[in-house]
Amino acid sequence: MKVTVEKHKDGTYWGTITEVQGVVASYGNTLAELKENIQQAYTDHYELALELEDDYVKELNPAPTFTYLLNLKNIFHLLPEVKVSNIAKKANMNPSLLRQYKMGKVEASEEQAKKVLNAMHQLGKELLSVSF
Repeated sequence: MKVTVEKHKDGTYWGTITEVQGVVASYGNTLAELKENIQQAYTDHYELALELEDDYVKELNPAPTFTYLLNLKNIFHLLPEVKVSNIAKKANMNPSLLRQYKMGKVEASEEQAKKVLNAMHQLGKELLSVSF
């Protein structure tokens, strides 16, 4: 089950599942917290559908495996000073693939998003190590 994840200006992570009837959504202050919350939101959605005897409950998996797709377009929008080519180099990624993530043409897997995030953190550490 795919969960589209976005990071908002206030630093919270929001996740949405659209592969089910209705919308299942949640948020967390960290990605780990979002994962817990979205799983609980899905469980609540499933249990309510069972309780109400909704027809579509037969299509739902009671214990799905979640795949988290992080919206890198949103992150680059929040940090316009960051150059895609520099982050791609630090993340050992193809710059045009990263540009596709930035433009929203392709959703990054959790693994790819972590590479980008680690590269951004590395850049941040480098900047913090500078003194005048």
